[in-house]
Amino acid sequence: MIRTWPTNFAVAARLAPPNSPGKPAHGPLWKPTAAYSTLPEEAAMARILIDARCLGESPTGVGSYARALIAHLAELHHDHELVLLRNRSNTTPITDAALPQIASSVPPDNLKNHLLGHRALADAASQLGSPDIYHSLFHILPRYTRQALPEAGVVTTLHDLVWLDHPDASQPTWLKARSIQAFARTAIPHALNTSDAVIAISRPTAERARQLLSSKSTSLHTIHHGVHARFFEPPPPLTGPLSELAGPDAPPFFVAIGNHKPYKNLRLLIDAFARLPAHSPRPHLVLIGDCQGLSTHIGESGVSERIHLPGLVDDELLRALLGRARAFVFPSLVEGFGLPILEAMAMGRPTLVSDLEPMRSIAGEAALLFHPHSPDDLSRLLHRLLVAPELAERLSQRSLTRAHSFRWEHTAERTLKVYEELLARGTSRR
Repeated sequence: MIRTWPTNFAVAARLAPPNSPGKPAHGPLWKPTAAYSTLPEEAAMARILIDARCLGESPTGVGSYARALIAHLAELHHDHELVLLRNRSNTTPITDAALPQIASSVPPDNLKNHLLGHRALADAASQLGSPDIYHSLFHILPRYTRQALPEAGVVTTLHDLVWLDHPDASQPTWLKARSIQAFARTAIPHALNTSDAVIAISRPTAERARQLLSSKSTSLHTIHHGVHARFFEPPPPLTGPLSELAGPDAPPFFVAIGNHKPYKNLRLLIDAFARLPAHSPRPHLVLIGDCQGLSTHIGESGVSERIHLPGLVDDELLRALLGRARAFVFPSLVEGFGLPILEAMAMGRPTLVSDLEPMRSIAGEAALLFHPHSPDDLSRLLHRLLVAPELAERLSQRSLTRAHSFRWEHTAERTLKVYEELLARGTSRR
């Protein structure tokens, strides 16, 4: 059960109105009646344990969400105590707020966490005190979460169901795909049904979560990602190995973000790029992320000399590239959200996305849509952006307008509201 009264007697006595029934003259055992259990002052005393073990040294995807959400929660005006559970391999401070941290060697996203992660939760509770709210930023919960944190309300963020619904698109072999799917069939429904509240990052993800929820007491919320304010700023200089793409005489180039896994669909983009008709100057393609596994496909494309693989990049280089690209391409087959779409739009880039949900809804009318299995369709749109500057300018303006409706401040505010609604509810489900 969530604590619905102050543990400190002096605070409890202050909150209780004069002559309230049962209010003692002294003694630490008085507890407010139900009439006083959801006072605003009490909500301000919550300890919130945020499980940020998904945040690595070079955050992408879920890690980027964790970093941005925590930083913006810390900036909101509230009196809650935020405590972080971090991966021992990365305890670099996320914010200047100097939030308390507990380090764990148990990763958040595998069977070990599902079976043994409750030890990390129990350690956190013993070191910093039992939390009122536990928020897992990844959708795998320790199997014994309730036993480790018996007084906490549990919140889980559900990012996607790729492991469950599209295992072959996320894994390199049939055996690994079957293994991860079998794990997800148990672990993801367990996380959703153990939680008092589930935050889905897009409407399609929320609809799929509803199908897996058997608990009627779990509340389901759709809270989108946001765009950091720095992506609305002018791009920094483009230096280093890719500096050839900067300057007035530089060739036009396209940017994509992903990895070598099939569901990112970068092979289709490479094929579409290779089919572009002759253009002067010849365009280039920059594939950001863990894309070395695409080297063979790139080598066979016939245009490998114009395809660049910078690997994982920091925000400075990302903004420098996005700010100068002719367009941003997001060809994914499956996503929970698609944050890079909004980051590119905030930089004013024309954007092309797969004609699939949730990418279609996130981009709105600000992007060009293409068939995710047709390299010819994508190649045609890439060519249009090379030869039609008026189209590129129109899309650029739409992109900026669309991106302004997604801000991390809003994401943090709505997440905080989930915490406070759960605190006001006054109980957690066993």
